[in-house]
Amino acid sequence: MKLLIVCNDKWKPGPRMPFSVIMEDMFAERVVKHLQNDYKDICNGCDKDCDHCRDKYPVLYPVDFKEYIAGILLLPAEMPYYVDDPGEFLPEELPEHDVILAIHIHEDLLLSLPQRSKNAGGKAIIVPGEDPAWLSQWIRGRLAKICDNLGMEYAFPKPFCALDAAPGQPVIAEFMRQFRIGRPKIKVVVQDGKIVDSLVITSAPCGCTYYVARNLIGKEVNEDLNPEVTAKYWHSYPCVASMDVDRDLGDTPLHKGGYVHYEAVAEAIEEAVPGMKIKKDKVQITGKK
Repeated sequence: MKLLIVCNDKWKPGPRMPFSVIMEDMFAERVVKHLQNDYKDICNGCDKDCDHCRDKYPVLYPVDFKEYIAGILLLPAEMPYYVDDPGEFLPEELPEHDVILAIHIHEDLLLSLPQRSKNAGGKAIIVPGEDPAWLSQWIRGRLAKICDNLGMEYAFPKPFCALDAAPGQPVIAEFMRQFRIGRPKIKVVVQDGKIVDSLVITSAPCGCTYYVARNLIGKEVNEDLNPEVTAKYWHSYPCVASMDVDRDLGDTPLHKGGYVHYEAVAEAIEEAVPGMKIKKDKVQITGKK
């Protein structure tokens, strides 16, 4: 399976064109670096104490997916408020791919991506929503209709780490399996009431789950594991999702990112110690972004 990533280039401060918007964000860079296993710039929570926790994974399964990335199409970070002709910014022909990942794309360009993707062999499009402003409800509905007419699968996860393949979405399910990103899944080994090892099966697309899992090791298993441990390390990675309330979620994307990690840890504990339940529902998130 080949993945094509469409995102925005870095913005260079300077005089701006009239009626323009800045589309740059650091999230796309995190996702790309995570998929290429170039995590040193994005995962620095351990600082000098880094024990290279990812180094054990290549003997278990791949963590570097460079060979499966068909291309990274960088769009200008500064865009006109309205784009009349998407062809000014998008090539008519895209590299051959199976899934297209569009991160914080100008909505006028986003609507023209499915047809271009389909022409290049695309079978699915994923448009994450780390911020409520990235994808309006109206555009989301239009995009879904376009994909339905083209026979393409689609997903609009809010945030990206909430991605789950819906029934009848084998391409997105295979994308999650191959690239090991989406809703986090962790396995742990518990001995004498403590976590002695952890393994990331599926990571948040930014790579945060590896940092969380690494810091579970050595911790006691009790009902407060999530508020005392998971919350601390998930937050200090840090999550860069928005703190603005999303009306579809009834909460902020950042909080949702925390909840899916709490659920992953709780499920891992229950699998390792049947019958052991820890807090996972709406655990209080403290601290600042």
